[in-house]
Amino acid sequence: MTHPRRLLPDYVDFRPLGRCNLACPFCYGPRHDMPTMSEDDALRVAEILRAERVKGVVFSGGEPTLLPYLVRLAAALGAPYESGAPGPRLVLSTNGLAPVARMHQIVPHLDWLALPLESADADENATLRIGHPRQQQRVLELLKEVRRTYRAVGIKLGTVLTRQNVKGAHRVLELIQDDSSLPDTWKIYEMSPTNYGADNREALALTTEEFEEAVERCGKAAVDRGVEICVYRNSTRSGKYFFVDPDGSAVIIEDGQERRLGNFFELHSTGALSLRDAVAHEGNQHNFTSTYPTWPRTRSPFAAGEVL
Repeated sequence: MTHPRRLLPDYVDFRPLGRCNLACPFCYGPRHDMPTMSEDDALRVAEILRAERVKGVVFSGGEPTLLPYLVRLAAALGAPYESGAPGPRLVLSTNGLAPVARMHQIVPHLDWLALPLESADADENATLRIGHPRQQQRVLELLKEVRRTYRAVGIKLGTVLTRQNVKGAHRVLELIQDDSSLPDTWKIYEMSPTNYGADNREALALTTEEFEEAVERCGKAAVDRGVEICVYRNSTRSGKYFFVDPDGSAVIIEDGQERRLGNFFELHSTGALSLRDAVAHEGNQHNFTSTYPTWPRTRSPFAAGEVL
């Protein structure tokens, strides 16, 4: 259903599940026990996002690669429009643990892949990425494979700064010895006080001064390797995000906290303009485009001469 006036912001974070195969203490995604959205409902969300001509969608969660229908969802959402215009730009935010064969099914539908590394120190990384002893190595292997095979897909590396990894976070890029495997952007995050992050804020959160000192160290490391860096601060979080959650709720960030606006489908069908007006459009746009810049190239799943 298309309304005379667009009802949604330009960039949407779609979180169709809370379930995850890690238990990261800083996670600001939905609670892991939240029921997963059905495929029919997820495809309804995709249909609405396309009808509204949103410009970009981030798949997150939970761990989106655990969705059995993720490939079908990405194909439906990202397909070109009947006019021939490209569909929304798609980003997959994943913990990097999916088998490589599964990623080869998903990545051809993406414009960007977002991967996490919290520290160059394996023990520090493991205290934050809890649940798989080789998560750090799996991310590095996937990063190299995607760089080798999918030249048109951008890669964002994300690092959340906490008390547990403040010593090794700025050395993350040292794990990537081959310059050809470096990410396009490295985003440094202040831990958000939402959901699991709120539960563990006292133990993990840095002071503002500590955070900025760590950001400075990361910035110097990024300059040394020629990687673009961007920074997420809680003080500028409000108004930038519009989430669709596993239970079908439309969620925004207001005063630094999540606010649930109601059921996404009901609000959209009634033409509730608050869905678009609930975010700051410039902030919503800048948050996405500074993290996932537009590439002067079209989505092309394979490297030249390669067939998977």
